[in-house]
Amino acid sequence: MTNEERRKKLTPLMKRFVKEYPLDFNGTEAYLRASGTTNRKSAGVQASKFLKLDKIRDALEFYIEEQLGPQEKRLLENVKFWESVRDDPSARTADRMKASENLAKYSQMFVEKHDVNVNAQVQIVDDIR
Repeated sequence: MTNEERRKKLTPLMKRFVKEYPLDFNGTEAYLRASGTTNRKSAGVQASKFLKLDKIRDALEFYIEEQLGPQEKRLLENVKFWESVRDDPSARTADRMKASENLAKYSQMFVEKHDVNVNAQVQIVDDIR
């Protein structure tokens, strides 16, 4: 069976999943958005099953190659690299932590807060004639 034949056999839910997954490369979140369910545990299980299917992987590869630009492709490569480092038990702990941090920042788990203090004088000029 060719890749195109596999892609044609996707269910509507699988097609939505393929379009949602590249938004954050998080299977659980993609499944939640695609299915409309709110059960995170079952969404994670289903996403894991989806990502193991050849037809889903082929469709994702095709979608990313054909629909996304070069920046999104590079981002996908970075995410895959970070995931491989994070999940590699032989990698240095510091490298695994940095990869986890990068993935968390990418998925917007952290919000950086900046306090800005400005000491300036305001001068109001009334020059209306």
